[in-house]
Amino acid sequence: MLDVITTYFLNGIFFASILFLITSGLTLIFSVAGIVNFAHGCLYMIGAYIAAILIKATPNPMLLPFTFIISALLVGIIGVIIERGLIKWIYKRPVDYQLLLLFGVSLILQDFTRIIFGPQPLSSSEPFIYSGTIEILGRPYPLYNIIVIIVSFIIGISLWLFLYKTKLGKYIRACSLDREMSSALGINTSYIFPTIFLIGATLGGLSGALILPPTVAMLGMDADALIEAFVVITIGGLGSIKGALIGSIIIGIIRAFGIVYIPEIELAIIYLVMAAILIVRPRGLFGKEYRVA
Repeated sequence: MLDVITTYFLNGIFFASILFLITSGLTLIFSVAGIVNFAHGCLYMIGAYIAAILIKATPNPMLLPFTFIISALLVGIIGVIIERGLIKWIYKRPVDYQLLLLFGVSLILQDFTRIIFGPQPLSSSEPFIYSGTIEILGRPYPLYNIIVIIVSFIIGISLWLFLYKTKLGKYIRACSLDREMSSALGINTSYIFPTIFLIGATLGGLSGALILPPTVAMLGMDADALIEAFVVITIGGLGSIKGALIGSIIIGIIRAFGIVYIPEIELAIIYLVMAAILIVRPRGLFGKEYRVA
């Protein structure tokens, strides 16, 4: 019984690891730029599609890790292009302008994905197969899932060190607290915004690439990821990386056990937990108050 529960728990942590990568990027962008990036789910989807193409084109299994890195960086570049080309013009506009623009960007990215990669799902299970399994309490478990959990943990620690231990990270945190004052103190905010979009989009693309081997890249996966990310952010609190981590773990564990034991009401339980947390803490577990321009 313990081995079964451990397997389900690890599945929950695996799913939480993917969710954390998505939501940490989304949270970072919101906390600094004040932008709710509705196109973030599309970046996740594009990361999965690019990884599918690159994995199929990689003859040597030892090179497979680089396909994830390349996929993430390409999506990061797309994020910077979107920020420099469109979003930078609406930072001081009312929030409805921002929402309309980003909703339009998400529709454009969906169409471009359909045109470039086609309407059919793409799958690439090679990393999942090559990594094999390990025994945990006498039961085989995919080593790939463990690797993703470790990678997500390392990225989370690296993100924390970057934000709190580097000069650029301190500038980013200063901008998240007060953009106008940061600019007045001499911080060049013109490169802060593209930097956080590069980081946020890269994390979104990496999450899409990492989820690919156990599943498939398909049109519409962006909407599911975005909804789950917003649920996590609502639970954890807007603008909180720590909240994104805790929220991801909560949703990941509920989903892993819910799918097995109560699949009929698994989604309902997730939303009930979210509602219960909001009743007790309206801004989420670690949320702060934000003023919208």
